[in-house]
Amino acid sequence: MSSLLGVAKEADEFYVLNITDNYKARLVKWFEELEARLVSSLKAGTSVVLIGPHGVGKSVVARYVAAKLAGEYYAVIDLGADVVSFDNLLEVLPEVPNAVGFYDPLGINFYDNPLVPRAELAAAWMEKCSMVVDRAFFLNTRGVSSLIVLPRALFELSPCREQVEKVARVVDMAEYLRHVDYKAAAREVFNAHAVAMGCRTPQADAYIDYVADRHRDLSGIFALAVYGAKAYVRRRCAQYDPQALYRDALEELAKLYYQLYKSVFFPTCEKARAISAALLLSLQGEYLPPAVAQVLPNAAQIARRLAILTKLSTSADVVKLVAEEILEELRELYTPREEFATSIKWAAGPKESVVAEALRLKAGEIPCLTKPDLANIRSIYRGLLLLSPEFHPRLAEAIARVALGGDKACEGEMRDYICHGGSVSRIVLDALGGRRVTLETPPPLPRVECGWNDLAVLTAMAQVDARRAPHECVERVVQILASRVAEDPQALGRFYKLYRDYIDAAVDRGAPPVLRRLAMAHYLGAVPQEAVETLKRLVSAALEYSDFKTAEVALAALAKIDPAEAARSIPNCDCPILKVSALYTAALRLIEKGLYKEALKIAEELVAEVRRGGERYEYTEHFVRAVEDLYKEAAIISVL
Repeated sequence: MSSLLGVAKEADEFYVLNITDNYKARLVKWFEELEARLVSSLKAGTSVVLIGPHGVGKSVVARYVAAKLAGEYYAVIDLGADVVSFDNLLEVLPEVPNAVGFYDPLGINFYDNPLVPRAELAAAWMEKCSMVVDRAFFLNTRGVSSLIVLPRALFELSPCREQVEKVARVVDMAEYLRHVDYKAAAREVFNAHAVAMGCRTPQADAYIDYVADRHRDLSGIFALAVYGAKAYVRRRCAQYDPQALYRDALEELAKLYYQLYKSVFFPTCEKARAISAALLLSLQGEYLPPAVAQVLPNAAQIARRLAILTKLSTSADVVKLVAEEILEELRELYTPREEFATSIKWAAGPKESVVAEALRLKAGEIPCLTKPDLANIRSIYRGLLLLSPEFHPRLAEAIARVALGGDKACEGEMRDYICHGGSVSRIVLDALGGRRVTLETPPPLPRVECGWNDLAVLTAMAQVDARRAPHECVERVVQILASRVAEDPQALGRFYKLYRDYIDAAVDRGAPPVLRRLAMAHYLGAVPQEAVETLKRLVSAALEYSDFKTAEVALAALAKIDPAEAARSIPNCDCPILKVSALYTAALRLIEKGLYKEALKIAEELVAEVRRGGERYEYTEHFVRAVEDLYKEAAIISVL
């Protein structure tokens, strides 16, 4: 039995074998309450599925529970055994007083038996999980409960998830882990391994604190403690840099996670190509919407057909037939391939932090991986617009919701095409924006009215180029922008992505009130880098009306992202207040960025302008002192 379970017995205690030869892991003492609950449920006839992130001790606890039951004369039946072995185990059921089913596809083999590849066991679960569940259900009908151990990712993406939830109680170990002193447990694991391998007084605190801070979802915390101890020993138990020790530990662990997920989700070059864009984006924290991720493997073919359709300009009958054929092919390309569905769902979604870091480390070794192409993602949206006219208002409304932000951004019929997990990623903003994707295929023009609610206005404007929109509609978009930025500074960046043409149109033909509102929106908002040229034009437009206050606000906004450019953009006009204000703001921003020499040059010009003075204006004593203090700060630090 111990060879199956990976446990050893000493006196009345059972120990789980771990990565270090002859080391007896006492991790289970931190989980006595969980262990008691599992034993109680199993004895009561309730089957349990123990899930959680990788490396949090699921297998250690589960094997300990199985060993304890074995010590109480329970027959432990391997649910993953071959047919003959399983049938033989069933034959002995009448001869034993109690029994329990057990299955752990990754299990302690992760630690104590490198001859049994984890990845193969995990792949077997995904492909043949119904066999295990059927066996657990069969045993349950005979009064025998089962304990199944699964990483959360394999459980959530398993084709047998619903079956499992019907026959067993699901226990998430991560939720329990937050109620114990997991740092103390991880330190004990680290120290005990280090001592077993020859370190007399190991120092785990700095390393475990670093790991816990980096992996707040607790994934990998005990696995990293084990591998960190090994790396610590290789460094001769000397004083260490936690970050360097972590890199060494992750390097070892990454090999295992890479092999596991490669075997389960992208074992072939074809699957690797299909998931590559979604996977690489998710490793950067950018999650593609489900409907887009599923179609992305066909994006290149979609783009080719779109290119052909744009060239079919005549209305001849034969051309119409060709166009219909191409549209039919497009509809087929928007049907996801079933064999890729699970892999793409995994690739596109968030991952446990330890898995994400491990795969980022090994991404260069993934064969056939291609970098994400924004043009391919944009092609998917363009294809939708061509397939059916009703997609135009739907996608336009989706764009409007994204621009407005807030809780409503992922509502509406197109949410599966723009959102993942209730949020819109940067890559989707980029694909929808630029020259708005709704302008790629001209729709029947909506009735242009600008007096509706914000969503209705932006939905209509999403389908009309600003150059063709009435002036009052341009003003209305600026009004909406200003109100949104006052509530959410990030709204400015979204409008730049999705309604840049309306911002440019407002600068080109806006009256002073519109220009001032636009300048204030930039000053209050999180100004994107692409706003530099727009703000410079906004300054010039304001000066045409001699509106120095608007120009001052625009220069202050420009200084937030490029203070040197703001200083260069100060106009050569009889406007000393504007010059002094802009120079002061630019110098202050440069100091905040640590560019003291550049700040000193502008501060010198600022002091000269203030001293020049004049009959028409007089600076307050407080302001003069602030200018002098700023100059001294820049001068002193630039000399040091």
